[in-house]
Amino acid sequence: MTLVFAISGIAVNHIEDWNPNYRVVHTTLPLKGVQQQRESAQLNQWVQQQLNTSYKIKTTFWESTDRYKIFAQDDINILVDLAREQAIIEKIEVRPILRSLNFLHLNEAREAWTYFSDLFALLLIFLSISALFMIKGKKGVWGKRGLIVLSGFSIPILFILLRSQ
Repeated sequence: MTLVFAISGIAVNHIEDWNPNYRVVHTTLPLKGVQQQRESAQLNQWVQQQLNTSYKIKTTFWESTDRYKIFAQDDINILVDLAREQAIIEKIEVRPILRSLNFLHLNEAREAWTYFSDLFALLLIFLSISALFMIKGKKGVWGKRGLIVLSGFSIPILFILLRSQ
């Protein structure tokens, strides 16, 4: 459980830098002669024939006068760049382990997972508080180790104070 929350916690903390749930793979392929197909009603079929694909197309739209976007089945998008005469195939792949860990960490499972997660949190609270009193005397929490405990409290407090300014 600690690993589930630790690994997914790191992934979720950096969600602005990368997507921990999905990996996006881009493949660029040439599309010679695509300019002549601009006005064609058969543009979708022509692109698929040139790319040697047969994806079921969900929808399409013109992103700009030179960029045509095709949304296909199986999380595949094709961007046709008429100016550069190329197609960029974008395939979205699930990161199965991280996605599952994030699913649990973000409590998307709800119901029974909430109670299990709360129980785990209570056990961690008990563990951290009971650890304060395991070693007695000058080597305990009232001795040098008390500084470690204080630093454990002070770091989060410092971040809270900095945030509120």
